[in-house]
Amino acid sequence: MIQPATLLRLAPLVAVLACSAPAMASDEDFQFYVYLKGSFSIAENVTNTTEISPRWREGSDILQLRTTFETPVADGLKLGAGGAYVESGGSHEIRPHQQIVYSSGPISTRTKLEERFFEGADRVELRLRQNVKLSQHIAGSTSGWISGEALYTLQSRNRGNTEPGDQWRGEVGLSQRLSDSFSIAEAYRAIYTPHDTRSDTLNHIAILTLSWKP
Repeated sequence: MIQPATLLRLAPLVAVLACSAPAMASDEDFQFYVYLKGSFSIAENVTNTTEISPRWREGSDILQLRTTFETPVADGLKLGAGGAYVESGGSHEIRPHQQIVYSSGPISTRTKLEERFFEGADRVELRLRQNVKLSQHIAGSTSGWISGEALYTLQSRNRGNTEPGDQWRGEVGLSQRLSDSFSIAEAYRAIYTPHDTRSDTLNHIAILTLSWKP
């Protein structure tokens, strides 16, 4: 079992690693996300998690609505599917997804496939997301986590597009349980996006999450 002290030492390291490669990026910005999340049991062995996420950033802000249904299929293994609606700058995106989540002790992995339907795009964009997360109880009702995620564009939304569209994400955060049903979490996320025709970008994101699970 990973000790809390080890987690605390690793957390800054993950944040540094998330930003070490993109440190040369010349295009950076700062954003703020809020997640309002609820998780419910809707049938035997089936749970639903639904969230509303307003996101403030330089330029156009974003509003994302997402829902996911999950069911366990083996020890530590869950299958899930759902979708999201994303609105930004007067346009919108519809994003169905399918995922596999495996958990073993403090380690969990999630493999997610997204089909992204953009308004005015030539075709559906396909994106594969691979996430690895380390979670650890720290003390009392406080827990922490660090995670990394790679996002790969398998098919771009527009034919002839030469931009890769891939991303690398790193995140570190703390969660505090307020009661049996409510918890609050704060996190920092770095998103690095390489580009072929312009400067690479690095987003610094502060995140506040309010969760309810009856």
